[in-house]
Amino acid sequence: MTYAPDETPSPELVRAWGVCDFPLATDRVPWWAAQWLADGMDGVALRTLAGLDGTDSRDVRDLLPDVLVETDARVLDLPAAIDIVYTDLARRHLTGRLSAPRTITAVEALAVGALAADADSAEWDFYTDPPLGQIYGMGDEWGWAWGRSREELENALRTACIEQIHASSARGSAIGAIPSQDDAGTA
Repeated sequence: MTYAPDETPSPELVRAWGVCDFPLATDRVPWWAAQWLADGMDGVALRTLAGLDGTDSRDVRDLLPDVLVETDARVLDLPAAIDIVYTDLARRHLTGRLSAPRTITAVEALAVGALAADADSAEWDFYTDPPLGQIYGMGDEWGWAWGRSREELENALRTACIEQIHASSARGSAIGAIPSQDDAGTA
């Protein structure tokens, strides 16, 4: 699954996606770079990236590491990156900007990507131990209508999202605040 949010992600979230080998919507990255410029960030690579049309994914990928340095996106280890990605997914789900099926698919894409990369058991635990990572496997129940009811699955996902945000807040993540109902958008 390619994750291309309708709003502009932070450079730190984009770096976290890279650390997790999460598929990147390279056609959207120049737009994000332009938004980062408008937000007051600057740099030669950032300006160059903002000027691209996004059709050449190689150009985007070649510039992105320099852009992330210029925007001061902190370097992350795998557990921190997973925490940032899962917390973002949880926030987006709880505010109605990411549907339950898309949230489940994104979590499972991260875990399956780790399996495909032959992650060792410690790395696998980084993906499945966090509260949101514990929904791994829910996609089968959701898609094939076996096991728990849809309502039970939605409640389990909502609970996992809330627990993910609480756990992230306890660790001091910058994106760990639980969104209010006023933050709710459209699904």
